[in-house]
Amino acid sequence: MKESNLYISKAGLVASLAALLLFAAGCKKVLDYTPEVFVGQTQVFKDQAGATAAVTGIYTQLQTLKKSDYALIGIVGTDEARCTYQSQGYGDYYQNITGLDVYDLKFGSQNYQVSGFWTDCYLGIANANSAILGIPGASIADPTVKSRLLGESKFMRALFYFYLVQLYGDIPLRTETTPFSAGVKRTPAADVYAQIVSDLQFAIANLWAKSKTPDAGRATVEAAKALLGKVYLTMGQYNDAKTNFEDLINNNSVTLLADYSQLFDGQHENNAESLFEIQYSTDPNNTQGLQNLFGSYAGPGIPGEAFTIHTPGYGGTVVMATAYYSDTVFDQANDKRYLVSIWPHRYDGNGATMDWWVDPGLPTIKKYDITSSDIDISNSGKNLYYLRAADVYLMYSEVLNELGQTAPALAPLNKVRNRAGLQNLEVAWGRTPTQAELRTELLDERIRELGGEGWRWFDLKRTGTLVARVQLHNNPRAHYVPINGEGDAHPAQNISAQNNLYPIPLAELQTNQALSLTDQNPGY
Repeated sequence: MKESNLYISKAGLVASLAALLLFAAGCKKVLDYTPEVFVGQTQVFKDQAGATAAVTGIYTQLQTLKKSDYALIGIVGTDEARCTYQSQGYGDYYQNITGLDVYDLKFGSQNYQVSGFWTDCYLGIANANSAILGIPGASIADPTVKSRLLGESKFMRALFYFYLVQLYGDIPLRTETTPFSAGVKRTPAADVYAQIVSDLQFAIANLWAKSKTPDAGRATVEAAKALLGKVYLTMGQYNDAKTNFEDLINNNSVTLLADYSQLFDGQHENNAESLFEIQYSTDPNNTQGLQNLFGSYAGPGIPGEAFTIHTPGYGGTVVMATAYYSDTVFDQANDKRYLVSIWPHRYDGNGATMDWWVDPGLPTIKKYDITSSDIDISNSGKNLYYLRAADVYLMYSEVLNELGQTAPALAPLNKVRNRAGLQNLEVAWGRTPTQAELRTELLDERIRELGGEGWRWFDLKRTGTLVARVQLHNNPRAHYVPINGEGDAHPAQNISAQNNLYPIPLAELQTNQALSLTDQNPGY
């Protein structure tokens, strides 16, 4: 009988969880606990300290998921970012990342990122299921604390399942009542979404408000409402999404920071705009290394440039901005987000513009650049956003537009535009856009506001534009002139309709006793 290697026994889960908790306990900026080392389920959830530490371990799995190349899922293979020319020469591992970008033969069931993302999400789900099973029996004097911890666990389970169902479609649905060793068939996506909605509704009813939550980085009522609205939007349940977003905006003090640049300077973390933020620090084993992937190649201060440069000549240059994102979509003269989001040039350690290879002379995504308070390009303590208020306003605008309320949809959109230094859209255009025009404009506004933050693939899939936009905009720059006779060997795009779903990992098909190779998504 087969037994999935993606799931572990209850005893094994507790041992794994204990290791995760020790890891989480060293994070100064995060959920700061000193858990005991537990050896069994009953001991883990014997009291409030143990239950709290167990829930902290669920967040740790999200930290792991987003700290390195798995974070590229949602970013590459879109119209905002592409893999670089030289990344293909870094070996088989990075050729797998390139496969996510160009949808070639490397984008299959044995792709490291495809299978690793799946595995890490299910590990987070396993930890959440264990907490949901164990917390009710914990000795916790304050019932609202017990309910809050259950709400956090269900929020995190919903988060992981939301990733999985969007990427892979029908998936095995494991809850706290599922035996850890049991094989589970693929559950219809509609049923997975129903579980996600149920978990988030529970979270909304039981989580604490952001202002009352004891530690930065824990799920809050505001985060759960924002995520539930995004789920409803993805499901096409626009009236439910509208009700949810209006409740969040009107009753939970959702607000924007006045200065967009403060979102990414590393000095304003867990700010008023942030609804849910993945916590990192410069403590050992608690850093993220995304600058090394985005390769900003920043040099010393360049006279006349409108940004501060901290890191001379570094970055692996695995991923870079598409020409559409860096060269086309911004009003570069007036949009304050441009120089916060994009490095228009790259420099060597002497401050000279780099022109010695194809990609190093082209713009990159700047949001992950380290600051002087970080360790190095592979070890940044900067937090990463999962949900923030600007996303909520843009989703609310999208919902209103889809309900035929195009004129009212401009108000939340204009909040985001005005913060960026832009006029109201109807003023800039001299008229109110049509519903179809606003659909396109909102996609462009989302890339301006949220580019590189991990939502683009999901936005394009949700709006039915993934294939067309990738074919049109994920490509080498048309104006590129070869340097020293060397052409840009960025592979051609191979995206097609089948790529609206990722392949089910081969290891899952081989080891989940309820599945076989015929359960693969079409085309893989």
